[in-house]
Amino acid sequence: MKSFKVALCVATLAAPSLAHAAVTPSLGGNTSDFLTLSNAGLEGGTVATLSGGQVYTADRPFADIPAGTVFGGDFLAAGPLAGQPATLTFTAPTSYLSFLWGSPDTWNRLILTTNQNSYTYTAMDLNFAVTNGNQAFSQYVQFATSGGELINSVTFTNVPATDAFEVANFSVAAVPEPATWAMMLVGFAMVGAASRYRRRNTSFTYA
Repeated sequence: MKSFKVALCVATLAAPSLAHAAVTPSLGGNTSDFLTLSNAGLEGGTVATLSGGQVYTADRPFADIPAGTVFGGDFLAAGPLAGQPATLTFTAPTSYLSFLWGSPDTWNRLILTTNQNSYTYTAMDLNFAVTNGNQAFSQYVQFATSGGELINSVTFTNVPATDAFEVANFSVAAVPEPATWAMMLVGFAMVGAASRYRRRNTSFTYA
């Protein structure tokens, strides 16, 4: 019983604390191993489903492929002519999101919805070097969570509804729920306690 109580305390301490939940945005991000993108979402909708917006494989008069896009030019556009807002809803919450933001401008709005809050970012908020819609410029951005906060969805829109918001090259990282971490730790601790109990109760006889 004592071992179980200790294990439970360890699991509770090891589980992420919602009191210190946070989302940390920064420039940069993953530059390889991207998820496929289609009108179904990421990886055919198995990682995230897409509502609104439109996925293109070639430039449009109102939206250009972000410089550096892979997978034959697959990119998501949100805007008056492509449909907005465009929302990717993750099938499992993620602790990390990275993507390529193409031709950033002052009216692009990025909204992250987590299990704790909702955050809105602009290219200016993230200190982009270019925010005038230059189609030759793209910037990787990344968002990492901590303290049990997880990203449920990301939305791309424009305020006012002008031109397009173009993104591509997505990477995410799924993490177990805090309760899952706790149960895993309790399970490992109980296995260890049971093993110690068996060893302690093993008797030896001498000839």
